[in-house]
This record gives sequence, structure tokens and C-alpha cells, in this order.
Amino acid sequence: NTLHHAANNCNAVLASEAAMMSKERFIETYGVPDFTVSAGCSGGSYGSAQPADRVSGLFDGVLITCTFPDPLSIALSGSDGHLLSHYWNVTDPHGFTDEQKVAVTGYKGMRAFMDAANQAGRTDPVPGRVDAERYASAAWNSVVPEALRYEPTKNPTGARPTVYDAAVNIYGADPTTGFALRPFDNVGVQYGWDALSSGVISVDQFLDLNEGVGGYDQDANYVPRRSEGNHGAIERAYRSGLQTVGDGGLASMPVFDITGIYNDDGGYHYQWFHFALRERLLAANGGSENHVMWRGNPVPFGPAWDAFVGWVSAYTADERPGSQRDKVIRNKPTEAVDGCWRDDATFVAEPQTLDREGTTACNALFPSWTFPRRVAGGPLAANVLKCALAPPSRDAYAVPFSDAEWQRLQAIFPSGVCDWSRPGVGQVGVTVDGSFGPSPVNRIEVP
Repeated sequence: NTLHHAANNCNAVLASEAAMMSKERFIETYGVPDFTVSAGCSGGSYGSAQPADRVSGLFDGVLITCTFPDPLSIALSGSDGHLLSHYWNVTDPHGFTDEQKVAVTGYKGMRAFMDAANQAGRTDPVPGRVDAERYASAAWNSVVPEALRYEPTKNPTGARPTVYDAAVNIYGADPTTGFALRPFDNVGVQYGWDALSSGVISVDQFLDLNEGVGGYDQDANYVPRRSEGNHGAIERAYRSGLQTVGDGGLASMPVFDITGIYNDDGGYHYQWFHFALRERLLAANGGSENHVMWRGNPVPFGPAWDAFVGWVSAYTADERPGSQRDKVIRNKPTEAVDGCWRDDATFVAEPQTLDREGTTACNALFPSWTFPRRVAGGPLAANVLKCALAPPSRDAYAVPFSDAEWQRLQAIFPSGVCDWSRPGVGQVGVTVDGSFGPSPVNRIEVP
């Protein structure tokens, strides 16, 4: 099971293969199980959800906690944040107040923002980079000899410990360098859109930020130009399940999501990740009836496990006509409903929504914040790796631009700005591996 553990591997294809071989060995030794489930927190959440989505029949349900949809969600939101922190620390250290910075990032506060931004270290192969406080680049396990590790001048052909290079077999390699092709793309992203619309930042601040925020090169060095993701790597991220889509196995099994860690003040295990996964299921399948969310600090695991296992047991034993998704929905137990747990261990049953205004009992107890690309106008699902572009329109802005300001905006975005109403470039469904039986969804053939 070594490569099915996120501390050792964050390539979902290899993780799936490890889980497949483990299950195969179990079946050969003990026989076919009644059902198979996966449960896990943090890396264990995407170690459950990603194999479940991309390999048909591998799991019959997942119980996830401290949820991330996938490692890319952490790394890419971190990459946006890291560009913003560099802009405010280096490019324009006096142009924004902390209140304005927080509004541009979407997070609850500066500590939450920096903890998330520093996760960009997962994409940085350069050892010992001096950057923001607590930023760590090229994080190696000590068991890896230094002589094998990448260093730009001393060992340019060494191994690179990034979330991209760990999956170079999927993303593809640059033919010149051998480095993994990268899906990160911020062309057209209007950082601070919501802050501008609400009047927290001025038009000049908005333009200054988007003019100077820049991007990264293949070594995660800051560069003045925006980053353009490789189109092939982007499409392969979706098809392979490195970016969780939700239209594979996850569409037709119980997905029981519990908080595990509630802390939007720091630590980067934020609630928006839970809602992002639900939004992906909703977008991919037209509904999320097979997804249940419990929030709390903490959620009692026992009742969640009992409800979840009872649900899986009931639907897998259902021999009546209907699709697997139909069976999952009609066998959903009465206790498997959205809600939250108060500190006195009482349960509040109500739909869970992402909100920090306290509009519901659960949101009053557990308010949620978002992330930079969400407050740049992007989807809560965080599932668009490269946005479709369109010419900017003055009617789309809540504040007026002078003619000079408008000309400057057009110069900053010569190819256009993100049109979030359209699917992303290369945004396709997961190619379901039918190793453990027929797929519950239509298989997507890779040309």
C-alpha cells in the first residue's frame, strides 16, 4: 500500500494502481468482499476520492474528512496566493492595507492566506529558496540522497520533488529539459475582482495588482508575464483524474464528507475545499444527492461511520432494477442528511452552504471563507485549470473606468479576461478505468 499513501505519493494514477493490486491480492487470498470502502483525512481524503472516481468498482463508497478534492487544489490555490504575497512583499509593499489584501485573497485573515500561499512550495523544485516566512521549497524526505536531488546549477538533471514532476508520466515531459509540463495557468485572471466590485480596493490598485502580479517559470521562479499552462497537460489532468472531476465512480457511490478539522484561521485545511468537491459532483452529474456533509469541531466519527456503512451495505445488496446511482439514492438512510454538530453533541439537520454571514444555524457556528481565484470571479468548484477568454466589457464592472484606465486594462489583458460562464480550456471528463467491472458512466476514450 506504500504508493496509496499521500505522504509517499501524490500521483493518483499510481495510487489507484497500488489500491487495485492490494484489492486483487485480498480477493485472491480471501475471496470477493461484500463491498469495499475507503476512509481518510487530508491526503487520505483525496487518496479515497481520486481512485474511487477514476477506477470503476474499486471502492463502493468513500468517507472523507479534512477534505481536499486533490493535491492540485492545494497547490494551485497556493500558487495564486504565492504570486499575491510576492507582489505585496516585493513589488508593491506599501500599496495595500492588510484589510485590502485579505479581501483580494478570499481568506479569513492574513495568517490563513499565508498558510495557504506557502503551499506553493509543493510546486517548487529549487532547494533553499529564500521567500516568505515559513515557505519551504523542494521538500525532500531525508532518505533521498542529496546527490540525486535537483539543483539548477549543480545537478540540473536531478529528481524534482514537485506535485507536477511526481506525475510526469501523466502530464508529459518538456522535450528539452525533461521536466514535467505544468497545468498552472493565470492568463486572464482578474485578481481582486470582488474587492474592486465592493469598493474595498480602487481601480488603480486593481490595475496595479494585475499588471504586476506576474507568473512562474518551470522552476517556480517569479517572472513578469502570466503563466500559461500546457494545453496537453491540462487535458490529461482531467482525463487521468489528477484533477478530480466527479463524473466517474464518485457519481454513483455514497460520498460522506465530514469536517475533521474546522479552522479557517490557518493551517490550510479550509472548508471551501469540502464545498469545492460537492460543486464538482453537482456540475458533473446535475445533482449531488449522493453527497452528504457533516460539519463540526469535531464531527463524531462513530455516527458518521455507522450511517455511511449502513448506506453502502444497503445499496450494494439492492437487486431491484435501476442504475447504481439510482440504488445509491433510493437506499440513502434517513440519518444521512446534511447538518452540523454543536459542541454539546447535538445535531442540526440543514443543508450545508458556504457562507460567513451566519445565514443558517450551521454557518453561524462554522462560517466559511474562500480563495483567490474564487474572489477573482472563478467557480467555487475550483475546477477550471485554464479559463476561456473574452474581451473585457465595461458593463461587467460594478465601478466606472476612465478612458485611460480602460485602455490600461486592455493592455494588461491583451488576449482577454476570464469568461467564467464557459467551460475551461481542455476541461473534459475523467477516463474511467474499468478494471473492477463495468463503468457506471460512459467511458471516455483517449485518442
